[in-house]
Amino acid sequence: MLVHRLSQLSRADLSTAGGKGANLGELLRLGLAVPPGFVVSAGAYAEQARAWGLAERLAAHLGASRWEDAASAAAELFEGGAMLPGIEGAVRDAYRELGAPPVAVRSSATAEDLADASFAGQHETYLDVVGEDALIVALRRCWASLWSPRALAYRAARGVDHLGVHIAVVVQRMVPAEFAGVLFTVDPVAQRADRMLLEVAPGLGEAVVSGHTTGDVYRLRRAPFGGAAAIDAGKPNGAAASGAGKPNGAAANGAGKPNGAAANGAGKPNGAARPGADDLAIEDRDRREAGRPAPSDDLVIELGRLGLRLEAHFGCPQDVEFAIAGGSLHLLQSRPITTLGNAEIEPLPPLPQLTRLQRRMLEANDNDRFPVAPKPLDQWGFRMTLPALVRMVRFLGLDVDEDEERAWVDQLWRPIFIPPRVRPTLRLLRLPRKVAASLRYDAMAWWEGDGLKRLLEACAPVDLRALDDAALLRRADRIAETTTAVLGERFERSASQLAAVALRVPVTLAVGPKRAGTVMSDLVSGVHTRTSDVNLALFHLARRAASAGPEVAGAIREGRPDALRASEAGRATLAEVEAFLEEHGHRESAGLYLSAPTWRQDPAPVWGLLRGLLDATEPPSEQAGLARYQAALEEVTRALRFAPGLADAFRRNVERLRGAITFRERTHFDLVRSYSALQAIVAEIARRLVERGHLPSPDDVFYLTEAEVRAWLTGEAPPLDEVKRLVQRRRATYGVVNARWQRTAFEMGGGGAPGDELRGVGASSGVVRGKARIVRDAREFERVKAGEILVCRYTNPAWTPLFTLAAGVVTDTGGAVSHAAIVAREYGIPAVLGAAGATERIADGQEILVDGTEGRVTLLRQAGRQGEADERGRG
Repeated sequence: MLVHRLSQLSRADLSTAGGKGANLGELLRLGLAVPPGFVVSAGAYAEQARAWGLAERLAAHLGASRWEDAASAAAELFEGGAMLPGIEGAVRDAYRELGAPPVAVRSSATAEDLADASFAGQHETYLDVVGEDALIVALRRCWASLWSPRALAYRAARGVDHLGVHIAVVVQRMVPAEFAGVLFTVDPVAQRADRMLLEVAPGLGEAVVSGHTTGDVYRLRRAPFGGAAAIDAGKPNGAAASGAGKPNGAAANGAGKPNGAAANGAGKPNGAARPGADDLAIEDRDRREAGRPAPSDDLVIELGRLGLRLEAHFGCPQDVEFAIAGGSLHLLQSRPITTLGNAEIEPLPPLPQLTRLQRRMLEANDNDRFPVAPKPLDQWGFRMTLPALVRMVRFLGLDVDEDEERAWVDQLWRPIFIPPRVRPTLRLLRLPRKVAASLRYDAMAWWEGDGLKRLLEACAPVDLRALDDAALLRRADRIAETTTAVLGERFERSASQLAAVALRVPVTLAVGPKRAGTVMSDLVSGVHTRTSDVNLALFHLARRAASAGPEVAGAIREGRPDALRASEAGRATLAEVEAFLEEHGHRESAGLYLSAPTWRQDPAPVWGLLRGLLDATEPPSEQAGLARYQAALEEVTRALRFAPGLADAFRRNVERLRGAITFRERTHFDLVRSYSALQAIVAEIARRLVERGHLPSPDDVFYLTEAEVRAWLTGEAPPLDEVKRLVQRRRATYGVVNARWQRTAFEMGGGGAPGDELRGVGASSGVVRGKARIVRDAREFERVKAGEILVCRYTNPAWTPLFTLAAGVVTDTGGAVSHAAIVAREYGIPAVLGAAGATERIADGQEILVDGTEGRVTLLRQAGRQGEADERGRG
């Protein structure tokens, strides 16, 4: 059959309905409330693919692992190929039989929602699809998503045969959800088998699942999985927790039942409560937004009971998506949690007892370079930078114990990024003289004549595949040694930035202590940086794409860069993007980590920025920042003229300080080349280890240590089964480490103002009122529109092209000397950084007032309900 009703399916129909469709059919067989619908079978997809000659069209690309080319060829077929009349007619008939309502159209591949690989997010979902023609378009797009570069890479990493996977498509009536979310029957973050994790928010669940909305988080205490909670789902009295399918349509909590029986079985003629169900209790909750509607505690407990039943039936912990409408539960999906396995957690160091200086550094929330916890192999990159940081500390006149330094550099699991304890020495008395000398020194001349030259020589491109293992490691060592030496010298030459401390004295004398901070910020506004050159180049690239015609702009706007190959203008745009990446592709996207891809490795953030900039009409300008600088300089020097020569000396030193900031930003841009070059070596090592059977997939390499990588490359790798267990354990450990890192890094510091106000660091002066746009990662860059206020957890240089569009910036983390602050001052837009909790307390679309002078954010009118849900969700 080409089309099946969901009620006709069970989990035995995986090959027909895919993982999602088969699981939904199974839920209906249990009598649970599942929105009605049908499945366009995997057989229908296979028949259509054969008619189009898909396998023959893709064979060469798949054999050469050319995922982009394969995706482009597949997209061309699925978007433009004529559908077989029998398939199209069957889909239209089934939709009319359903009543032609608004529907959700979800991909359901035959290799997804399995116990060892969820394929979560690899295939597409479309919501609120209305009309037969729109349904056919959504069906084609779901089919095409089986061949996206992301899905191809995911399958390749897990050894899944591409041509052996087919895709079904689930079509279900939309639920007018009052609340929706996700329930994990064990806690996958804390790796707790005795606790459930529930996230729920008002509205549609796709926003929670895709990360576009942060829901309220509940943790429920339960009997540990495998113990008392192993419920016998086959009992005669094991009625559906939601009440779906019962003759009298009983509500989920038992209301309306003839005998008033509770859903856990209490009061039933023959049944006591199901084992483990009465052990459930709400342990704690994290309400993300005061006053936001939330489901009742009874309904939360009922969700937990339903989760226990699903877990018992399927035999493993479940990831359950649900919606609540009219007080009743509706199940949208239930699949195994694939991130647990039997992995234990490696021993973790406790959070250290911090000195006052270390705590102040944490509270400064300047985490734009370390937004997430590093993975084990990221320590290899840290070994290039950490010794240089210690060198700088000693240059300033402080001392670090050598044993503490060694432990700091070699630490595998870091609870948070803080330097070791330092002790002042008598050398600290020489610091003012060092700062003065640094101000007079032409650091940029040193960089362009010596530092950068040495760096480029070490990172010069070579054919890595032509190097033997020893030569590959020697290249890595040379890059690391050169970077450490150059970076150490660069840090010493950056001492001139400490002049800001001394310059605050005459500024305070001139304008008073209350305004000194704002004036100091304005004095370093409008500084031209290498980052602004990149942003301007990106703006002009977007303008040329916008003027290249509707086909080019449309492909970029719709996130289909592969479609640009179909026209001459599109190919010209692709060539321009390639040239841009050739010059700027080493830019980091998510911190200075080997595990974080650069723009060259993953250009998706660049395409996202281009989408956002298509409608921008004004190029990024330094004029507003320069005007602030000139006004501040004039005000201070006018007040200092009472002392002969003081105003001139102040002017000279401000210019030198601005030069020091330019030096810092320029050298950072160039130093990232070292990480990019080392990343290429790591990728080649991963390829060799996989090819030799020492590693399951290339991205597993980031869960090894540098010592393990070196040993395994020279033939000392353990058996593959042991490697799999090691990687599994490290992956599980990383989940816990990163959660702890996020809590510590983003919850300390500012933001603790009461009521409708947030406090942070006033990093760029001025006041602006506008609509907040929450951006959680680089994949959401295109969401920012001109005139909106960018609100995000952190920024780094890769985010700053958004400042071309944004009217202001608010971040959870960051400080007055961060990259975001420098670029915000350059463009003259107000910025409040380090406002802890901003991304949780500010609603997407809410009107806010940003006062970059006082470091204050005022929450004004609440955003209304979104007119429509985000089109794409979790596949």
